Amino acid sequence: MSLTQPQPPVQRLEAAVPVAPSGPPEDDAPLVVRPGERRRQPAGRRSSDRRSYVPSGRTGCRIVDLPRVNDPRGNLTFVEAEDTIPFAIERVYYLYDVPGGESRGGHAHRELEQFVIAAAGSFEVLVDNGEHTERFFLNRSYYGLYIPRMVWREIDEFSSGSVCLVMASHHYDEADYYRDYDEFLAAARPGDRAA
Repeated sequence: MSLTQPQPPVQRLEAAVPVAPSGPPEDDAPLVVRPGERRRQPAGRRSSDRRSYVPSGRTGCRIVDLPRVNDPRGNLTFVEAEDTIPFAIERVYYLYDVPGGESRGGHAHRELEQFVIAAAGSFEVLVDNGEHTERFFLNRSYYGLYIPRMVWREIDEFSSGSVCLVMASHHYDEADYYRDYDEFLAAARPGDRAA
């Protein structure tokens, strides 16, 4: 007598059909940060308390829904360069084990474009193009935030165990960075410089 029970036959799926992403509810919109606020929300307030999802923002940044293939064995999401995202991927890196209360980023790029995904957990991304500032809350692996060139970014409010996956349009080049916010503003808004 066998102790194992007979297993049902393996069911083959003809073809995985991508399912159109539904995304968060339509009444979700970005948390727009007040002028002068660059880093943190006041204590006790999180962007998830207000609308934090938007397909397109005033900074040129936008949420991009990624294709999802639903399968009973586990879902699959993919990113294809110059198709799902608007640039060829030259570099991929990820942030993890970020201690509580720490932030990352705090810079802008002259030419580099990025696509940021919350591969695990959640975090917030503050973006600033020199004219407008927005905050995005990322907490799903089937959408990401596209950040064009010349946008200052700061990433904070990392949840425990979060992983921030970043795809970049160029290899690392220190000369491409603005690490000083005032220098970035002078370049982003050249007409605002004092004579």
